[in-house]
Amino acid sequence: MEFFLYLIYLVITLVVVSLGDYYFRLLYLSGKDTFEKQELTDWARIIPSKIVSIFESAGSLQYGLLAFGLSAFFAYVWTLTGGLIGSPHYTDSFGNYFFLSFIMPVLVLAFYSFISSEVLRAARISRNSGSFLARLLNQEIPLLSGIFISVIASNLAVYGLYHEISFLFVLPNVLILLVLLILRWNGKVKFGGIRVDREEEDLEDLGEDS
Repeated sequence: MEFFLYLIYLVITLVVVSLGDYYFRLLYLSGKDTFEKQELTDWARIIPSKIVSIFESAGSLQYGLLAFGLSAFFAYVWTLTGGLIGSPHYTDSFGNYFFLSFIMPVLVLAFYSFISSEVLRAARISRNSGSFLARLLNQEIPLLSGIFISVIASNLAVYGLYHEISFLFVLPNVLILLVLLILRWNGKVKFGGIRVDREEEDLEDLGEDS
C-alpha cells in the first residue's frame, strides 16, 4: 500500500513541479507583461511537453527516462534506510528524519559534477566515449529530478499513510526540495560561488580541449 501511494505521489509531484517550473519561467524569466489565456491554462499541452523536456534535457529520451527511474528508485530505498538502523522508517525518530530530509538530494546537487567525474575516472571511461555509463551520467537533470521528486513523494506517502512524522518537518522539507529543483532546472543554483550549470561546464571543457 505504501509503495502504491508513493507512486501516486511521484506522478503528482512530477506534474506539480513541472507546472511550477513552467509558471516560474513564464512569469519571472520570460520578460513578458501580458499573457494569452492559452499560455496560462492549456495544461493538456503544458504538462506533457514540460515533462518530456525534462527527460530529453541531455538529448536522449531513452536514457533520460532510465536515469530518472534509477535515481528515483535509489532515493526511495534511501528514505527507507532509517528503518534498518532503528524504529520503522515511518515513525517519529531522528534517523527517519535524516533519511527523509533534503540533505542527501542537496549534497548530490552540490557535488554532482565531482561525483560523476570521479565515477568515470575510476571506471577509466571518458565522458564523451558514448559508453552506457558515460551516457547515463550525462543525464544530470533527469538524475537529479528523480532523486528530488522521489524524496518528496516518499515524504508525502509516509506522512499520508501513517501520520507519525511531524507535518512541520514534511512541509518545509518538501518546499525546499521543490524550490531547489525548479531553480536547478533554470540554472539558478550556486554553491560556494561555483555555478552548477551544465552549459557553463561544457564551455569550460571546450576551452580546455582547445
